[in-house]
Amino acid sequence: MKKVKRKLPAIDRKTLNLFLIMLFLAGTVNLWLLTLHHEEPRRGIVALEMLFRHNFVQPTVLMVPYFKKPPLHNWITILFAGFNPHWINEFTLRFPSLVATGLTALFLYYFVKEKLDERRAVFSSIIFMTTWTVLIGYSTKCEPDMLFTLFTFLSISLWYHFFDKNRKFIAWTVGYFLASLALLTKGLPGILFFIISYIVVLFSRKELKELLTLQHIAGIVIGLMPFFLWVMAVSPEKAVLTLWHEAVRRTAVDNPVTKTLKGIILFIPRFILALFPWSLFVIYEIIKDKGRVKVIENPFMKEIAFIIITNITVYLFSPGTRMRYIIPLIPFISILLAEILKDKKVNPQRSISNIQFLMDILLFLGIITTIWLTLHAEIALNSTIFFLIVAYFIYFYAMKRIDVTNFILIAGCTLFIIRGFYSGYYLSIAEFKYPKYKKAAWEISTITKGDKLSTLIPELKTGFYIEKFRQQPLPLKRKTELEKGEFFITEKPFDKQVKEFKLGNRVLYLCKKE
Repeated sequence: MKKVKRKLPAIDRKTLNLFLIMLFLAGTVNLWLLTLHHEEPRRGIVALEMLFRHNFVQPTVLMVPYFKKPPLHNWITILFAGFNPHWINEFTLRFPSLVATGLTALFLYYFVKEKLDERRAVFSSIIFMTTWTVLIGYSTKCEPDMLFTLFTFLSISLWYHFFDKNRKFIAWTVGYFLASLALLTKGLPGILFFIISYIVVLFSRKELKELLTLQHIAGIVIGLMPFFLWVMAVSPEKAVLTLWHEAVRRTAVDNPVTKTLKGIILFIPRFILALFPWSLFVIYEIIKDKGRVKVIENPFMKEIAFIIITNITVYLFSPGTRMRYIIPLIPFISILLAEILKDKKVNPQRSISNIQFLMDILLFLGIITTIWLTLHAEIALNSTIFFLIVAYFIYFYAMKRIDVTNFILIAGCTLFIIRGFYSGYYLSIAEFKYPKYKKAAWEISTITKGDKLSTLIPELKTGFYIEKFRQQPLPLKRKTELEKGEFFITEKPFDKQVKEFKLGNRVLYLCKKE
């Protein structure tokens, strides 16, 4: 009897939906757990103080005016918290980044589907979501990078869409408006990405004369209005000068030649790491095919390649560049990577077996490592439950509904399982080991309840949690500004020492002015 070959599922929007569910499932796990760290507390403080002061125009940090980042990211986090300072927490501060990641992947799908085809659109979105910088780095951080990426990508892609349909006034107005939102999220790089990209496209099409049209000028005036209105509402000179300084301080203009050369040398390995593991997959394919991989025969692909190269050149010669600065280019880079890998096949039985083996290994390592490092079985149990929810959904549900012979789809499932491991186990261990800033802030808030409290040091982690627990600002002051009977936080105690807090390598003191 002839064996009937099972028909594989189509690679379409349903496939992308499964991967979007994986993104939100794996990303939401323990999103609320880890204490705010790095720059996250600063974003939280700005949001809290906007609500406390009822001033959404001028950001402040510990009641000091803050101009390094415009306020749109903070407005969005406040929106997710329902304009309630009690709901400003780890989850509501981080969740907007996850939503922005999913929306960028979705809009990337529609963009590539229109310009190429649905199959490559799905692949591009999956690669974008699962590059290391996005998946592990910034998709669940309270940082403006993913919102910035969303607005930057939309500014370029929607300009493309309307311009190619000969609706040029709408193209320029929408493009500049979204670039204006990018400006309001992270400063001047938002407009730079957009300008460089459309100039490259117009140059390649020999249509630079479009820059002199009334439609373009009107688009600039109308589209950039939100940014200009914010600048005029605060201190215009201070805002513009600070944003300009933030934009140029990491470039070759503001750094010595030796540092610039060092940055150029390190850029390529850092760039490969930022796109891990897809960068390694593509390098392997290029080496295997002896450099015969062709990705820019299509005019659209050529323009995408030129957009990437031109924008990256700016950061290549900027010694202070960090890889998160190039996240807005990852959607476009994903299109090229998808083109190279789109036809790569795998043995489905072997791949499924390998994923099952990976799940077993991760489960074993997770349980053993968590118990060893925390000595708490309940932490290991909670972490295991979360990991299994993610892993089992992918293995028993999603993988039965995708083309398991396709390399990009199988690799994407694998990477989301790894993200589930990271969310379930790593974040639990990290929170257990992290200095207890939240606990210290709670004790300080309890001791000083109903009394005046200020800080002499810009310590943001305790600062955020103190403001959250006390539901009022924590002003940064000088010694001479302290009032008699006022509590204050310092690293070098004086007057009456109330309590000492050891937080990792730091020691903070709660004191009282006598």
